[in-house]
Amino acid sequence: MTIPLFDQTRKSELSSYGESVRLSNELRAIQSFSFTNGIGKIITVPTKWGFDVETADYSDFNLWLNDSTIKKSESLFWFVIRIMAWRFPLKHIEIKTNLADRRKLEFDLILSQMKKEVEWIGTVSYSNMVRLDDTLTNPRNRVVKGNNDDYRIVRK
Repeated sequence: MTIPLFDQTRKSELSSYGESVRLSNELRAIQSFSFTNGIGKIITVPTKWGFDVETADYSDFNLWLNDSTIKKSESLFWFVIRIMAWRFPLKHIEIKTNLADRRKLEFDLILSQMKKEVEWIGTVSYSNMVRLDDTLTNPRNRVVKGNNDDYRIVRK
């Protein structure tokens, strides 16, 4: 199943759509480049392997998930899992068996509450919304949903 291409012009929005664009950009490949910093030292940034979540194969997702050299935040990990659940509906059982036991409940919750909307996928970037089973919930934070589907985190 296909997912719509993310609109890159909306990446600066403070909305869940903007969050999904920013998370997808973290997964994209980057070519190496060099620049000179303020004191004249040349800094080279190496090539980074990546993929497009909208068009990548199932094997690319598995390579990223199984690569232990890549640092993965909880938000980025669950973003990838939500996209996999949307894009590969026939492989739900395979995805679930490859997850650790502590993550299988969260995967079941994703399947039961899944909305095939880019905005729903982007909500994993907000505090207290990373996991649906509330294991990463901070009791000092409260999520407030605004009128235009934007979220604000209110600290108590």
